[in-house]
Amino acid sequence: MDFDDLRKYGEFGFHKNYVEDPDDIMSIFNARKRVLIEPDSLSLHKQIKLKRIHDGLSQEQLGKIVRLPASTISLIERGERLIMKNRFREFERYLYEELYQDGELIFTYDQDAPEEPIDMTIEEQRAFWKAVTEIDPDLYGTIL
Repeated sequence: MDFDDLRKYGEFGFHKNYVEDPDDIMSIFNARKRVLIEPDSLSLHKQIKLKRIHDGLSQEQLGKIVRLPASTISLIERGERLIMKNRFREFERYLYEELYQDGELIFTYDQDAPEEPIDMTIEEQRAFWKAVTEIDPDLYGTIL
């Protein structure tokens, strides 16, 4: 929710007492209530549909991403067809590694990013992240 939502809906979805400054977007952001949803508890076909709708994609657009026709996407989302094994990787990438907004890819998450070594001991992880937090002012005061 943003300023426009606040104008349209008033106090709906906000902890009224938490808004310290109605002209400050962060004050409004911090006062909003959280939508209660647990997508990981849903079945896989419902997770796919939820993410597609959240990402602003049509079934046809998702079909292009995972290389399937829209009719097959529809069957998968309704739980009437299983994901084919030769499309597992495309669906995994879409669900767990790609972030879309209004139908546009805005970020790809690479779990094997080279900047963080995969095999580290706890002490090495602490040293790595301590070095990162010392450089990044947004992480100031982070407890490691």
